[in-house]
Amino acid sequence: MEQFFYGDNVAQHYDVYLSDTMTNPTWIVLVHGGYWREKFDKHMMDPMIDALSEEGYGIINIEYRRGPEHPWPTPSEDIHAALKHFKSSKFAPDKCIGLGHSVGGQLVLLNHKDFDAVVALAPVTDVLYTLHHQLGQNAATEYFDTRDTNILKTASPITQLPIETETLIIHGYNDTSVHIDTSLSLVHENYHKGEYITFYALPFLDHLECINPRGTHFPLLCAWLKQFSLS
Repeated sequence: MEQFFYGDNVAQHYDVYLSDTMTNPTWIVLVHGGYWREKFDKHMMDPMIDALSEEGYGIINIEYRRGPEHPWPTPSEDIHAALKHFKSSKFAPDKCIGLGHSVGGQLVLLNHKDFDAVVALAPVTDVLYTLHHQLGQNAATEYFDTRDTNILKTASPITQLPIETETLIIHGYNDTSVHIDTSLSLVHENYHKGEYITFYALPFLDHLECINPRGTHFPLLCAWLKQFSLS
């Protein structure tokens, strides 16, 4: 593993995993969630690193600034900056697929133009909905200035459509942390703007199970990644 900094803050870095098993020129860019809270970090994605490396991909795992001391749009700007840095690095990636979970899904969807494809696992797509339903133990109230609805809208992928990049969303009907209805709405609205999103809705996929490579969704994810990377 090699670590690279794309900014001056200690959180502005990404880890590169280039294993002997890399057989695919496509890189997977991991972005963790945690409802904008600083106590949740890149290590949430550790199980995915090993599993996706075994599938033959190079992996980068992005850390970014978060928490109330780093207000929106800091996390989104950091993802953009990290990708810009990586693309100009010695690795010279051929293709980059952004794979984000929860808020990480929000971040890769908002930065979809920086990627060749995007995978969003149980993504936060509507911050206003998150606020009104008090999801994540009132995470939106804790992080955002909720008096500024414009900020809440610019942080919501559903108000930043269309998403024209090839995209896969995976979400479970039993997810109580991020409701599947928000993903359904995003897919529906994007379709009406002329763009298609692949959507896998699973009956039993808990929120954190999305980043468990032993989950029932993982073979579906790998098949989609393989199909895109070979296209």
